[in-house]
Amino acid sequence: MILLADFGNTRIKAAVLENGNLRHVDDFMGLDVEGGMWCSVHPLDPKTEEWMTSHGMKRLSAHTPIPLTNAYSSPETLGMDRLAAAVGAWSMKPGNDLLVVDAGTAVTYDFVSADGKYTGGNIAPGIGLRFESLHKGTGALPLVSARKDLPLFGKDTETAILCGVINGLRHELDGYIAELSSHNPSLLVFLTGGDAEFFDIKAKSRIFAVPDLVLRGLARIYKYNEEGV
Repeated sequence: MILLADFGNTRIKAAVLENGNLRHVDDFMGLDVEGGMWCSVHPLDPKTEEWMTSHGMKRLSAHTPIPLTNAYSSPETLGMDRLAAAVGAWSMKPGNDLLVVDAGTAVTYDFVSADGKYTGGNIAPGIGLRFESLHKGTGALPLVSARKDLPLFGKDTETAILCGVINGLRHELDGYIAELSSHNPSLLVFLTGGDAEFFDIKAKSRIFAVPDLVLRGLARIYKYNEEGV
C-alpha cells in the first residue's frame, strides 16, 4: 500500500494509491504502508516522522528528482506543496502553459511553462488571514467568517469586509489569468486548496478545480522516482 500525505498549515490530507487511483484516508498511521511520498510546510513531530521513515516513506525535498525542470532561484526555500501541486497539474495537462493556484492559509500562484519548466510564483494572504488582519489591525472592524453568494458591494460593515476580501481575491485571480493569457493564449488554470470554493469558476472553461492536486503530484513524483518515468 502506497501512501501520499500533505501536511498543510491547518489540515493534513492523505490518500493511498490503489490501482492508479487515490483513496483518501484519515488515520493513516494505522495502515500497513509499504512506502510513499509526503510533503510538509512545517517540521513534523518526531513520532510521526519516525513512523513515516519506518514505513519507507520519502519526504519531498528540493533534492528529490521530479518530472519538471525547477527554475526557482532558491529551491531550498520553495514550499514543497507548491512544487507537488505544479507536478500534479503537469501530470494532467502536460505540454500546456499552466497557472496553479492553491487557496489555503496562504494563496499561492505558480506558473509552469509548456516546455515543462516550473518558473516560480507568488504568495499572498489567504481569506482567513485577510479577515484576521483587518480585525487585528484596526480598532473597530469585526472578525467575520467567509461565505459565498455575495454582492459586489456590501451595505453594512460585515458584508463590506466579506465582499472586499472575497471579491478582491476573485479579481486577483482574474488579473493573473488576464495578464498570463496575454502572453500565453492557451493558458490552463488549476485550482486547489480549502478555500477554492470561494472562487467563481462556473463561466471559466479553462479552469480545472482539483481538490487533491498536491496528492496527485506526490503520486506522480513517487512513480517518477520508483520507475524513472
